[in-house]
Amino acid sequence: MTDTTQGEPGSQGIGGKTILLGIVAITILAATVYAISQRKPELRNSPVGLDGVRIWLSAQGNDAQSFFGGWPLVAEEIGLLIVPIYDTALDEERIPPATKEALIGQQDEYDLDLWTIQSKMERVPALIVLPKWRSGMRLTRIAHPILRADTQRIARLGDDLIGGDGFEIKNATRPFLELGYVSPEGARRRATIYAAQLFTAPGCRPIIGDEDAMILGECPIAETGDQRTAYVLSDPDLLNNHGLTLGDNAFIIRDVVADIARPGRILVDYSESNWLVSDAQRSMRERSWSDLLRFFSPPFTLIWVGLAIAFALLLWRAGVRFGPLAPAPGMGASKTMAIAARARLMLLSGRDGALAEDYMRARLAATATQLFGHAHARQLAHPDAFLAYTKRRHPRLARPLAERLNTIEALPAGATERHALAAINDLDDVLEQITDDTGGTKRAS
Repeated sequence: MTDTTQGEPGSQGIGGKTILLGIVAITILAATVYAISQRKPELRNSPVGLDGVRIWLSAQGNDAQSFFGGWPLVAEEIGLLIVPIYDTALDEERIPPATKEALIGQQDEYDLDLWTIQSKMERVPALIVLPKWRSGMRLTRIAHPILRADTQRIARLGDDLIGGDGFEIKNATRPFLELGYVSPEGARRRATIYAAQLFTAPGCRPIIGDEDAMILGECPIAETGDQRTAYVLSDPDLLNNHGLTLGDNAFIIRDVVADIARPGRILVDYSESNWLVSDAQRSMRERSWSDLLRFFSPPFTLIWVGLAIAFALLLWRAGVRFGPLAPAPGMGASKTMAIAARARLMLLSGRDGALAEDYMRARLAATATQLFGHAHARQLAHPDAFLAYTKRRHPRLARPLAERLNTIEALPAGATERHALAAINDLDDVLEQITDDTGGTKRAS
């Protein structure tokens, strides 16, 4: 007899396909979660984002940070809140684009709420950065005038923010427009804007530009009885990653921010909610479930999803490998009758040797099921595989088992009943010792 272990045909291929499908599913899920969590970072690092101005202001000695929500901000500690708006219609819900052309022409990156922005403007000094470009400019990195947002929608947005009517958007007729600016220290600088988006509005004091055409002005806030003001920037190319390096734009922003914000913190606020609280509110605030949920929001979402998938795979594999034995299915009446009929035919025809060999295979299958469970019984019930297992785990019984198996296989089909029963009894003796693991070498030999 050979000692090689033969597995069930096709079992390895099925297992390999299952593992491959699991890996593909995990990869797709991880990529989807990552794409969702990275939507805002892609926007911040794009030409229309404001990560560049945050880095520039920090390099100039300012306390400048980006804020995405998730924890309360003490209003008294904030010197200036820079609020970029990527939504031209605050009272409308954004419809996700269905085609690539619609994505290129999309005017709103995500939904914002008018009340939220106004509440921020009322609490702290705020610089509101109006939208200018469609999504196509961010995706293609081409600042073509055809990719500009609808000026009528931006004008309505300005009316909503400062109140009343009369907010008007004007597009410059020259490709590059230069506007003068004088810093509080008296330094004269020139702002350079490509395809400038100017505005005029009643009650707004121009800071860069004049009353008929400005890009930065101090404007009253809508529906405030104490006449609070906010700073409105109609052209984000003055401070975004696309236009910060043109002309003296970087130095103008540094001077403007230093004049407004000192000595407080500067925050570039990308959040979609108002997280501003007073110092007294922060000290009285109690913990809530939202504090715990922060640890399940991006980028932590990807980590938790990965851990959940890994735990599910571990639990599944452990259940298959070390789980309880499945109950042995009872044989139906027809199968029992078929086995009994075949045995009777063999006895009547004098084929005791063939009957002994069938008994040997059935006995090995039953012993393998008892030892290894149904998951691996069919693979290890083969005489060669069972003998290989015995050599590893019960080496003293391997030789007696091999002799019994060879004896039964060598029996002629017409062997006498006495010889067949003797061989079967010897095999049962060895298998019982393997099952109980209590037999002695003398008895086995």
